[in-house]
Amino acid sequence: MRTGRRPGWGRLGLLLGISLAAPQGCSVLRHTWIYGTDRAKDASDMADLGLTVSWKRGFSAYACGVGLVTLGYGCVDGWFIGVGGSHFGFVRHYHKTIGLLLLSYEEYGWGKFDRQDPDTLTRRYLGILGWLFFPKYRRNFGPA
Repeated sequence: MRTGRRPGWGRLGLLLGISLAAPQGCSVLRHTWIYGTDRAKDASDMADLGLTVSWKRGFSAYACGVGLVTLGYGCVDGWFIGVGGSHFGFVRHYHKTIGLLLLSYEEYGWGKFDRQDPDTLTRRYLGILGWLFFPKYRRNFGPA
Protein backbone atom coordinates (compact mmCIF):
# COMPACT_ATOMS: atom_id res chain seq x y z
CA MET A 1 0.00 0.00 0.00
CA ARG A 2 1.37 3.38 -1.01
CA THR A 3 1.35 5.93 1.75
CA GLY A 4 3.27 8.84 0.19
CA ARG A 5 3.10 10.48 -3.20
CA ARG A 6 6.15 10.55 -5.42
CA PRO A 7 6.29 12.60 -8.57
CA GLY A 8 5.87 10.41 -11.64
CA TRP A 9 8.30 10.23 -14.54
CA GLY A 10 5.93 12.32 -16.66
CA ARG A 11 5.98 15.21 -14.22
CA LEU A 12 9.73 14.94 -13.82
CA GLY A 13 10.20 14.96 -17.62
CA LEU A 14 7.89 17.98 -17.98
CA LEU A 15 9.79 19.86 -15.27
CA LEU A 16 13.13 19.02 -16.91
CA GLY A 17 11.83 20.12 -20.33
CA ILE A 18 10.59 23.45 -18.97
CA SER A 19 13.86 24.09 -17.15
CA LEU A 20 15.85 23.41 -20.34
CA ALA A 21 13.53 25.44 -22.57
CA ALA A 22 13.43 28.52 -20.37
CA PRO A 23 16.82 29.31 -18.84
CA GLN A 24 17.13 32.69 -17.25
CA GLY A 25 17.32 35.36 -19.91
CA CYS A 26 16.42 33.03 -22.81
CA SER A 27 12.75 32.17 -22.67
CA VAL A 28 12.20 31.52 -26.37
CA LEU A 29 13.28 28.15 -27.80
CA ARG A 30 15.27 29.74 -30.64
CA HIS A 31 17.28 31.84 -28.20
CA THR A 32 17.74 28.77 -25.99
CA TRP A 33 19.18 26.84 -28.94
CA ILE A 34 21.55 29.72 -29.80
CA TYR A 35 22.61 30.01 -26.15
CA GLY A 36 23.23 26.24 -25.92
CA THR A 37 25.28 26.07 -29.12
CA ASP A 38 27.36 29.07 -28.01
CA ARG A 39 28.12 27.34 -24.67
CA ALA A 40 29.05 24.11 -26.50
CA LYS A 41 31.44 26.09 -28.74
CA ASP A 42 32.96 27.75 -25.67
CA ALA A 43 33.49 24.32 -24.08
CA SER A 44 35.19 23.00 -27.22
CA ASP A 45 37.51 26.04 -27.20
CA MET A 46 38.58 25.31 -23.62
CA ALA A 47 39.57 21.67 -23.96
CA ASP A 48 41.31 19.29 -26.33
CA LEU A 49 40.02 15.76 -26.44
CA GLY A 50 41.63 13.11 -28.55
CA LEU A 51 44.24 10.45 -28.96
CA THR A 52 47.97 10.82 -29.47
CA VAL A 53 49.45 8.35 -31.92
CA SER A 54 53.19 7.81 -32.30
CA TRP A 55 55.36 5.44 -34.29
CA LYS A 56 58.30 6.24 -32.01
CA ARG A 57 58.68 4.82 -28.54
CA GLY A 58 57.10 7.10 -25.95
CA PHE A 59 55.30 7.13 -22.62
CA SER A 60 53.16 9.64 -20.78
CA ALA A 61 51.44 9.55 -17.40
CA TYR A 62 51.08 13.16 -16.29
CA ALA A 63 48.45 15.04 -14.29
CA CYS A 64 48.21 18.80 -13.83
CA GLY A 65 45.86 20.38 -11.30
CA VAL A 66 45.15 23.93 -12.52
CA GLY A 67 48.87 24.49 -13.07
CA LEU A 68 49.59 24.57 -9.33
CA VAL A 69 50.23 20.90 -8.55
CA THR A 70 51.64 18.49 -11.14
CA LEU A 71 52.79 14.89 -11.01
CA GLY A 72 54.17 12.48 -13.57
CA TYR A 73 56.37 12.16 -16.63
CA GLY A 74 55.79 12.17 -20.37
CA CYS A 75 57.74 12.10 -23.60
CA VAL A 76 55.73 11.66 -26.82
CA ASP A 77 56.50 12.62 -30.42
CA GLY A 78 53.60 11.88 -32.75
CA TRP A 79 50.21 13.10 -33.95
CA PHE A 80 47.21 14.38 -31.98
CA ILE A 81 43.92 13.17 -33.45
CA GLY A 82 40.72 14.60 -32.03
CA VAL A 83 38.88 17.82 -31.17
CA GLY A 84 40.77 21.01 -30.34
CA GLY A 85 40.09 24.67 -30.98
CA SER A 86 36.52 23.90 -32.18
CA HIS A 87 37.87 21.74 -35.00
CA PHE A 88 38.15 18.00 -35.54
CA GLY A 89 41.29 16.74 -37.22
CA PHE A 90 44.89 15.82 -36.65
CA VAL A 91 48.03 17.83 -35.99
CA ARG A 92 51.67 17.05 -35.32
CA HIS A 93 52.39 17.05 -31.58
CA TYR A 94 55.39 16.71 -29.27
CA HIS A 95 55.62 16.97 -25.52
CA LYS A 96 58.19 16.32 -22.84
CA THR A 97 57.01 16.87 -19.28
CA ILE A 98 58.05 16.13 -15.73
CA GLY A 99 55.96 17.00 -12.70
CA LEU A 100 57.28 16.89 -9.14
CA LEU A 101 54.21 18.22 -7.26
CA LEU A 102 55.46 21.75 -6.47
CA LEU A 103 57.57 22.23 -9.62
CA SER A 104 57.17 20.94 -13.14
CA TYR A 105 58.63 21.57 -16.57
CA GLU A 106 56.72 21.27 -19.84
CA GLU A 107 58.10 21.45 -23.35
CA TYR A 108 55.72 20.96 -26.24
CA GLY A 109 55.09 21.75 -29.86
CA TRP A 110 51.96 21.82 -32.01
CA GLY A 111 51.83 21.87 -35.81
CA LYS A 112 55.06 23.10 -37.40
CA PHE A 113 57.96 22.87 -34.97
CA ASP A 114 61.54 21.66 -34.79
CA ARG A 115 62.59 19.85 -31.62
CA GLN A 116 66.14 21.20 -32.05
CA ASP A 117 64.97 24.84 -32.31
CA PRO A 118 63.73 26.15 -28.91
CA ASP A 119 61.96 29.10 -30.57
CA THR A 120 59.44 26.75 -32.21
CA LEU A 121 58.57 25.01 -28.91
CA THR A 122 56.61 26.24 -25.93
CA ARG A 123 58.56 25.74 -22.73
CA ARG A 124 57.15 26.59 -19.32
CA TYR A 125 57.46 25.87 -15.64
CA LEU A 126 54.37 25.09 -13.59
CA GLY A 127 53.61 24.26 -10.00
CA ILE A 128 53.70 26.71 -7.13
CA LEU A 129 57.50 27.09 -7.36
CA GLY A 130 57.35 27.44 -11.14
CA TRP A 131 54.79 30.24 -10.91
CA LEU A 132 56.87 32.06 -8.29
CA PHE A 133 60.36 31.73 -9.76
CA PHE A 134 59.81 31.43 -13.55
CA PRO A 135 57.05 33.94 -14.47
CA LYS A 136 58.29 34.64 -18.02
CA TYR A 137 57.51 31.04 -19.09
CA ARG A 138 53.73 31.41 -18.77
CA ARG A 139 52.97 31.50 -22.50
CA ASN A 140 50.48 28.84 -23.55
CA PHE A 141 50.18 27.90 -27.20
CA GLY A 142 48.22 24.91 -28.49
CA PRO A 143 45.27 23.89 -30.60
CA ALA A 144 42.72 25.24 -28.12
